[in-house]
Amino acid sequence: MPWPPKCWASWPSAARCTTRERIATLVSLSLTPLHLERIQAVHLERDQIDVEGQAVLFQTGLFAKLPHDIPETTALAILDVAGAPAQTARLVQPGQTVLVIGGGGKSGTLCVYEARKRAGPTGCVIGVSPFAKDCERMRQLGWVDHALQVDATDAVAVMNAVATVTHGRLADVTINCVNIQHSEMGSILATREGGKIYFFSMATSFTAAALGAEGVGKDVEMLVGNGYARGHADHALNLLRESPALRSLFERLYA
Repeated sequence: MPWPPKCWASWPSAARCTTRERIATLVSLSLTPLHLERIQAVHLERDQIDVEGQAVLFQTGLFAKLPHDIPETTALAILDVAGAPAQTARLVQPGQTVLVIGGGGKSGTLCVYEARKRAGPTGCVIGVSPFAKDCERMRQLGWVDHALQVDATDAVAVMNAVATVTHGRLADVTINCVNIQHSEMGSILATREGGKIYFFSMATSFTAAALGAEGVGKDVEMLVGNGYARGHADHALNLLRESPALRSLFERLYA
C-alpha cells in the first residue's frame, strides 16, 4: 500500500476533504495510476511500502480520511480489507453457523469478529487456518467456537473437519479470505445445501468455483468478492474502536 496521499485543491473531489489532508484510497492499487519516485522502506511484516510519488484518484474514486484516533499504519491495514467485515455483516444472521476460511489472517480476523457479533450466542463460528499459531490466536481471542488447523486446499479435509464439529450440518455461511489458489472446493463442500459462500479472496478462480459446485451437485449461492460496500471504511474502523482486543491485536501487528 502506498503512502497516504494528500488532498489537493485542484482535485475534483477536493470538496470532500481539506487541502493537504491525509487520505487513503479505497480503490485497488491495480486500478490506481501511480508515479513512484523513490522507495523509502519495505515492511514485509505488515505488507506495506513507504514511497515518494504521486497517485491519481479520479473524481469517482473512493477514499477515506485517515482517523486521528488510530495509528496511521494500522488504519491503512484495516482499510485495505474493509469490504470483508462489511459483507460479513450483511450475510450472517443470528443463530447461523459461519465458517471463515483463513480466519487467522487480517481480513479473516475481522470477519471472525463480525461473524461472532452477527451470529450471536446461539450461532457457531468456525475459523480455519493451516498454521497452529493462527489457531491458537483465534482460540485466545475467544470469538470462534472451533479453530480448525486444516489446509484450505485439501477440500475433503476441510469438509470432514467442519462436518465433525457441526455434527454433519456444515456451514450456513462460508467466508473465504485465503490468498492462495485452489481453496474453492473446500468452501463448497463445507457449506450446506442452500447455503452461501462469499469469496473475498482475489486468488479465487470463479471458473473452478462454478464448475466445482456443478460437478459435486451442490446448490449453493456464491458471491463475488466485491471489495466495496457502502460505509465499509467507517464500519471497519469502528470495529477497532468497539473492541479493545481487536485493536490491541492490530496495533501490535501493524502499528
